[in-house]
Amino acid sequence: MPSKQAIIDNIEQYSAEELFDYIQNEVVSFDELCNETEGFFPANVRREVQRMLESAEGGVSQKTVKRNPRSQSRMPGKQAIIDNIEQYSATDLVEYIKNGIVSFDELCNETEGYFPANVRKEVQRMLASSDNDDWLKALEENTEESYKQFLRSHPDSSHRSEARECLEKITERAAKAQQISAWEKVDKDSVQALNEFIKLYPDDDHVREATQRINQLEKEEFLGFDTEALIQLINGIKTDKRVIDKDDEISKTLKNYIDRKKISVKDLLKIIAEDHNFLRATTIRELIRDGYASYQNFVDLGIDRRFIQCLAKEEKTQSFRQPDKRLDRINKVCTEVYFWGIPSSGKSCALGAILSVASNGTIARSMRQDNDCQGYDYMNRLAYLFKNNGTVGLLPEGTSISSTYEMGFDLEDQNYAVHPVTCIDLAGELVRCMYKLDAHLPMGADEEEALDTLTRILIDNRTQNRKIHFFVLEYGGENREYEGLNQTVYLNAALRYIERTGIFKKDTDAIYLMYTKVDKTKLRGAELVQELINYTDLHYKGFFQGLEKIARDCEINGGRVERIPFTLGEVCFQDYCLFDGASASNVVKKLLETIPGSKNGKIQKLSKLFKL
Repeated sequence: MPSKQAIIDNIEQYSAEELFDYIQNEVVSFDELCNETEGFFPANVRREVQRMLESAEGGVSQKTVKRNPRSQSRMPGKQAIIDNIEQYSATDLVEYIKNGIVSFDELCNETEGYFPANVRKEVQRMLASSDNDDWLKALEENTEESYKQFLRSHPDSSHRSEARECLEKITERAAKAQQISAWEKVDKDSVQALNEFIKLYPDDDHVREATQRINQLEKEEFLGFDTEALIQLINGIKTDKRVIDKDDEISKTLKNYIDRKKISVKDLLKIIAEDHNFLRATTIRELIRDGYASYQNFVDLGIDRRFIQCLAKEEKTQSFRQPDKRLDRINKVCTEVYFWGIPSSGKSCALGAILSVASNGTIARSMRQDNDCQGYDYMNRLAYLFKNNGTVGLLPEGTSISSTYEMGFDLEDQNYAVHPVTCIDLAGELVRCMYKLDAHLPMGADEEEALDTLTRILIDNRTQNRKIHFFVLEYGGENREYEGLNQTVYLNAALRYIERTGIFKKDTDAIYLMYTKVDKTKLRGAELVQELINYTDLHYKGFFQGLEKIARDCEINGGRVERIPFTLGEVCFQDYCLFDGASASNVVKKLLETIPGSKNGKIQKLSKLFKL
């Protein structure tokens, strides 16, 4: 004779007579056959077994075999309810419906006509009477299951459309959360994982980001990755206008490549040993804070301890706000000195160093600033940055690349003659704007304003003042790209713009090509001069010869364009400077030699008259 479990597992293989015999021999009970066979107890066989039990002498009555759900340790399954529908009361069935075991539609459609009409009507009435209460309960719970249960329990409810809408919103939110969670969990350094994410979530908001990451990983795979590639990557971030927080992006990139063992900390320190300005102080501090480097690492590189002290102090760099006034014209009777350069050329720092030396009394006796000039605050803050006492100064965080600043002042030379000067720090974006204009590329409002400012002060409202122009180039920055183009392309575009508009006229006294950061060459004197000649011929020969042609055509300085080497001194981590004023002193001397001076105050009187 089979065991109870074997009978239950194979219920459909036994006849009514066999099952009746097993019950009589107490191998299994009728209740167990009904409740534990998961709906596989054929209804016709069940009814025949029940009939045989009722008719047997001393058999089990219907009352005995009828299941009372409330007396069971667990509720019956859906199929058991459907197969035994006539055994349940309306109250039992409503309870099963509300507990999500079975739906009213299933009771009506799958019970083969055995659902008693009077019980069905009572179930329907009880469900209708609880409609509103159940809806309020579903709203209060506000879960996917609560709305599903309401829809199962009340298929004809007036709240059905509302329940479906609520269910759709919850489902959409759940799907969105699942996608976000999936993106957070995906391995961003695995092409396979990223492709799997795109396949699973083709409409997700992060698909484009995933594709970009795949492209980057595949590019690295094709090109390989070494320290030179890292330098190129970091320099690209520095000049990428799309990157708002460049320091944060550089820090994340470095840590990512170290974590992935694309580079080692040793590799990074080797780069910094060769170029102490490869990274800003903020990035260095974050690498130290997160355990990727230590202060001792930089001591071991031979970096001056004064710079490392500044690093540890976390001193804030100077920042500049945009000018409040629009610059329409130069109002001072003076020599106008224009400084041209692309972002990161070192133009504003060089100008700050020049202003600092001009005001410290070593070359000029005194410097009197015009407090009504548009860039008065900017001028004072720039000059203040550079210390002459051997202490470390903080370089500016970066000037607005779309703003032009006017800085007027009088320099008194050692013979008491006064030389009126206005320095104009032209917007860093200006040179690129000239390229965009020629290339018919769209420009933003800031870029258009930068170009309009130049037009106002050098074309529309051009003064009769004498003029000097400094073009500031970063030594070693010839390969740095800005929006996919290096500075040679932009400088050549500026040259064409200058030629076309006639900005340089015979009222121009000198044109200089100033090379910043020449301390990289480790050369001095005649060797440095020759290096700049060779460097210009190699990288900027066309631009230089174009300036020479303008100088000849406009009879500027005998047709000569002079190269000027410039360094701030020792700069470290891009933010700290042990200032050496030699280069700036040379420029101040040139200004005093070139700009006319007066001892009798005539220029001041003319200036006042001119402003009226």
